[in-house]
Amino acid sequence: MAETAIMFGLGAAKAGTTWLYRYLAQHPDVAMPAVKELHWFDTCETGKWTRQVTRMERERARRADRLPTGDAGQDRRLKREIRGYDAWIDVLKTRGRDTAYVDFLRGTGAAKLTGDITPAYGTLGEDSLRRMERLGPVARFVFLMRDPLDRLWSNVRMVAARDAGDFAANAGERLDQVLDGRDEAAALRSDYATTLQRTARALNPANLFLGFYETLFDRETIAALCGFLGIAPRPAQTGVRVLPGTDLKMTEGQRRRALAWLAPQYAAVAARCGPLPRRWTEHMEALA
Repeated sequence: MAETAIMFGLGAAKAGTTWLYRYLAQHPDVAMPAVKELHWFDTCETGKWTRQVTRMERERARRADRLPTGDAGQDRRLKREIRGYDAWIDVLKTRGRDTAYVDFLRGTGAAKLTGDITPAYGTLGEDSLRRMERLGPVARFVFLMRDPLDRLWSNVRMVAARDAGDFAANAGERLDQVLDGRDEAAALRSDYATTLQRTARALNPANLFLGFYETLFDRETIAALCGFLGIAPRPAQTGVRVLPGTDLKMTEGQRRRALAWLAPQYAAVAARCGPLPRRWTEHMEALA
């Protein structure tokens, strides 16, 4: 039997990664871990193992606190996730031993494919990307991109929803922090140009799938992605929004300022990928 291939989801955050995880987790050819975002390689770069273990322990505790829910199916899912967190915390405690990481992924069951979808991987350096590719023999990388303005505003709203006080004011302040250079992490998540440069230099192009959130749910895109991953195409549930967040419209001033800040991202993706989805071109026309 062929060795299970590994798929790495590089992001981007708020660009369909949770939907992709759920689609693959329900696919008969795939065995995904119960923990969606493993944060293995970004923690390898930072060395903050204790912090990551604490974070995973907190996520485990959140699930344990919800039991029992009164719903047998929900309880089974939560217990599976708790077992997954227990096993994953043990791997984190090896502090960077890739064999433990691979054993964890491939231990999820006999399948053609397993994977780790961690949007933070979109900010990894080239050495980390090469390290991931060497974990093969079959390693596949998926980078999903969403219209830069829509993705940024979705991410801003997600973070602002956690803050106390007025939601619109908090979102405006969070956006200002990104555009003023006061939130480096958020700026990195918006930097498609650097991710495209690094993946182009570090990876075999045959191992990289570049996709768009705006067309991700099309039958043709799903078929192409499944073919790339070496699994059979399977119908997808596309009518349900995943983690939609709280609605809030940008002001015209916010929109103009954010578009100007994001202009290099539109240019870089257009240069690399050619024709872009309609939503992207609408915003590019506004920049002209």
